[in-house]
Amino acid sequence: MSKQKAERCIFFDESGTLSDPHDSVIIIAAVSSSSPDQLVEVTAQTRKQLRNRKIDLPEVKFYRSGENTRKIFLKELSQTDIELFILTVKKKGQSIADTPENFAFLCWLLLEECVLFYDRTISEIVFDKHFHRKIDQDRFDSALHRLSDLNVNFKHVDSIQDVRVNVADMVAGSTLWHQTGKDSRYYKIIASKIISEKVLHWKEARRKFLV
Repeated sequence: MSKQKAERCIFFDESGTLSDPHDSVIIIAAVSSSSPDQLVEVTAQTRKQLRNRKIDLPEVKFYRSGENTRKIFLKELSQTDIELFILTVKKKGQSIADTPENFAFLCWLLLEECVLFYDRTISEIVFDKHFHRKIDQDRFDSALHRLSDLNVNFKHVDSIQDVRVNVADMVAGSTLWHQTGKDSRYYKIIASKIISEKVLHWKEARRKFLV
């Protein structure tokens, strides 16, 4: 049964590097909203507060932002009508080939949680542009459509052109710092918005993929 009647737009981004064996985890974050345009206002309000503090930041990204920017942005985000879905993939020193098929599979592991929750009332799925070549984006889309069987268009956007996708970047970065023990303050700001938080080991996930 659907838990939300309104159609949802979902923004995806990741934190961590698939192919780097030194990254202990990969985080995939999905931010769902029934009023996605309100997410533009999150960035606008953050920039307004930063200007009042004489801070000029062209783009709000977790790893390019300071402590004040992260706190302001995440507090603004936590006051909006959003729901969060988070996947943590534990790598344990492994390198994951950064292919369209592997990345699509990781995104599907989280997207299936969204589908179960919303019962297919998903109108749009937007990814921060992970692959820049059109051929790789097409391979990703094909793989994710096969896995999900969703009749939904997937969009790949540059966060400078569509600031809404930065919400997923900020959630993913906050979760990675929480999961790796670096700093949990940012994660705690958004924790009440989390609907699903899934943790898998890459070997376990691959077995599911290969079955």
